[in-house]
Amino acid sequence: MNIGIDYSLKSPAVTIIDSKGDYHFLCFPRTDVIKSIVEKYLVACDVYVKVLDKEPTLAKKATLAERERSSLIDANKQISDIVSSIHSHHSEYIWDISNPEDLKYNVGIEGFSFASTGNRLAQISGYQWVLRYMLFQSGKLKPENLHVYAPMTVKATAGKGNYKKDDMIAAFLNSTDPHLIKSPFWKTMHSNPEFFQNKKGGWEKPIDDIIDSFWVLQTLLKNTVELSNEECI
Repeated sequence: MNIGIDYSLKSPAVTIIDSKGDYHFLCFPRTDVIKSIVEKYLVACDVYVKVLDKEPTLAKKATLAERERSSLIDANKQISDIVSSIHSHHSEYIWDISNPEDLKYNVGIEGFSFASTGNRLAQISGYQWVLRYMLFQSGKLKPENLHVYAPMTVKATAGKGNYKKDDMIAAFLNSTDPHLIKSPFWKTMHSNPEFFQNKKGGWEKPIDDIIDSFWVLQTLLKNTVELSNEECI
């Protein structure tokens, strides 16, 4: 199974392409970044949405140890949800194999963005390593099947290395991939973009994250040898 992951603290997203070439979109936004109406429309077009609790609010005088402990517990739940959703929600249904435990992952993940600084950069770096470790521990991912790409490389797959979020979304909407354009998510983005936009026409969360994960997957497919079904499973 080929998987693209866009990992962030507030709105991780995953795109999976199955053995038939069909796309499956998953997102894990926190309660404070997704509107309920956007969640409703995403679910209606077959996007798997797992809304995660907002990071716990700590007392202003909380110690560094208390803050780090709270953040780690929260991130562990988030990462566990991502890994279990990738594995159990999809792998047992979209692959025609006799034993789901035989399924192996081929994963592309966007590397660290150094636009983040200080403690935030340390957190997202550490948690992404935890995500990788849990994928390895699941037995579904081998080290040689993990591919990490710089943000600029992912953007270049969509068009140019200096693309902004809106450019990435526009490239997604302009795609002629026959499997993508038959997906309910892509169709809804075209027919009713207002479902996922604010009053000013800007895209709501987690649209950009879902589409970033799609381009991570495209980077994986572009830069690795195409796997046969036998090699995948």
